[in-house]
Amino acid sequence: MTRKRKLTRNQERQRMDGLRVLARIIAQHYLAHPELYPSATGEGTALAVTDDQPSREDAA
Repeated sequence: MTRKRKLTRNQERQRMDGLRVLARIIAQHYLAHPELYPSATGEGTALAVTDDQPSREDAA
């Protein structure tokens, strides 16, 4: 089993910078394609249903 090591300050800074970039990419994608994400109102786990996809009830 490997031991956990602490990150150096530089590694931690790079990790945080990477997380910021990833968050920015996710936010931009959400703004460009909000239809791909569940609605903030109502059920948080609801799947988006389009004309070419069956609903959950149809799949059962």
